Amino acid sequence: MNITDIFLNNGQLNWNAIGAIGNIILVAALVVITALYAREVRRQTALMVKDRGRNKILEEVQNVLTPTIYHLEEKEIEAIQNNEIFWSKRGGVGEFGPRYSRYGRGKTIETIKRLFNESSAVFKDVIHKDADLESKFVSHDNFREKLNELYAEIESEVKTPRLKERLKALVKEFNESRKENKLEMDFDEIVRIIGGCIINGRSITSNQQLIDFWEEYRNELLKFRDTPQIKELDKEIEGTLSQLKDLDEALLEKIEEIREEYRVKYNFTKYEIDPKLREVDEW
Repeated sequence: MNITDIFLNNGQLNWNAIGAIGNIILVAALVVITALYAREVRRQTALMVKDRGRNKILEEVQNVLTPTIYHLEEKEIEAIQNNEIFWSKRGGVGEFGPRYSRYGRGKTIETIKRLFNESSAVFKDVIHKDADLESKFVSHDNFREKLNELYAEIESEVKTPRLKERLKALVKEFNESRKENKLEMDFDEIVRIIGGCIINGRSITSNQQLIDFWEEYRNELLKFRDTPQIKELDKEIEGTLSQLKDLDEALLEKIEEIREEYRVKYNFTKYEIDPKLREVDEW
């Protein structure tokens, strides 16, 4: 039997055979189309999953990794290297900031959990992916809290009733020696600011009258921190700052490595990695 015999029956077209073969062809075509469609759906689904993953990682980079790099590099490490750390207390809470007279860049040393909302999903995603990174963040915050405690001890040694009495006398003497530009601000604020100068061993105010007052009585006022206890605390602070700087540098290297891995894997542009660069380039 040849192919002609299949399609012809006694010289007439065999419509049953033709219909059967047509059905086979249609079924085969439908199978191929279904397979192609399923493959395209899988491809589109994979792209959607990849895009969602890319956007999620980009959020981590922009909201946690890059800001942490800026904070460590431009604030903490630089501040420690250049001795720009200044401790003060407001509302009963100790904080580290730049010297008010020269630097206006916000806090220089801050806990990671206060830099970011530690309960946010993005922050949790970042730290839970890497146990070493999470451990370094915890160590960083512990060093910061230790520094705060050390400075608080110095404060308790410096801000005594004896200091307040002496400041009252010095402010009176200072004002009586001047016809203008007298120091006429709230006394508690004077104690707070000048006490901070003594604790940190240097002036940090931009108020000209306070600057003049500090320059005139600095040597006498610094004697309030010239005690064996404070000298020991200063040594502890110096050692803790050194340890914090080493940790900051290790953290910086770690975070930069993570960010670079993401840049390569997800083909991020420099503006995606660091949106601030666009502002700089456009400027």
